[in-house]
Amino acid sequence: MKIEHLSGLIAAPFTAFHANGELNCEMIARQADSLVADGVKGAYICGTTGEGISCSVAERIAIMEAWTAASRGRLKLIAHTGALALGDVEVLGREAQRLGFYATSVVPPCYFKPGSVEALVEFCAAAAAAAPELPFYYYHTMNSGVNLSMVEFLEKADGRIPNLAGIKFNHHNLYEYQNCRWACDGKYDVIYGVDEFFAGALAVGAECFIGSTYNYSAELYTAVWRAFEAGDRAAVLAGMHKICQGVDLLNRHGGFAAGKAMMLVKGIECGNPRLPFLPLPETERREIAAALREILER
Repeated sequence: MKIEHLSGLIAAPFTAFHANGELNCEMIARQADSLVADGVKGAYICGTTGEGISCSVAERIAIMEAWTAASRGRLKLIAHTGALALGDVEVLGREAQRLGFYATSVVPPCYFKPGSVEALVEFCAAAAAAAPELPFYYYHTMNSGVNLSMVEFLEKADGRIPNLAGIKFNHHNLYEYQNCRWACDGKYDVIYGVDEFFAGALAVGAECFIGSTYNYSAELYTAVWRAFEAGDRAAVLAGMHKICQGVDLLNRHGGFAAGKAMMLVKGIECGNPRLPFLPLPETERREIAAALREILER
């Protein structure tokens, strides 16, 4: 399989829920239209931001089907198929291939964790084999508790996972990120995924990014990227200050719940997250959206 090195912004969409906790797939068409209008190139479905592991397999398939219909070929869709049980991973992978997704990706199991790079390669080989016609990205995230060498992973996986495309690299370690980009003669696509490190990743050569805040502030990131390419350091710093203020707002109000509230600036109601995350009062949700709007309009 020829490895394509992706470019541009790929959003990690929120999964919308009704007040009773049931899926609200009706919002997906509006989410897709909003991303396309903002110049986003793709969507990473049912990942961390999308609360994929808080959804059942049936729900995740319903979400994938809704995104396929809503995208209409306008977005590169990547399905996060990670789960605690390998059988669930395989079911989701087969569905992603059936639906014509661009790629699949997994976070490793976070309870019975892979204890070595060899174990991780074996797990990823099985996950990738469920959708052999699609590129496969390993999701390296600080949240999984699997802290293994990603350079060693690429070197050991090379040739053993035929459809391995690269890594979704969600880690602050830009040193390792650079080494991954150089591994195996630069063969693999290493996509950066920590939004508040955006300019730093640009500086070390990143060409594609996956993140949650692109759902409501993609235009800000695009402006920073253009300023970086133009050598306008002051504009890069000013834009990154806004980005960090937005992330600070997100962190102050509980992460997922606040991120969903921020979608109100786009006129999209994603509801509250599922337990164990706690909901926010409606007044606080409106205040968060107003605060974000003020940051973006400064």
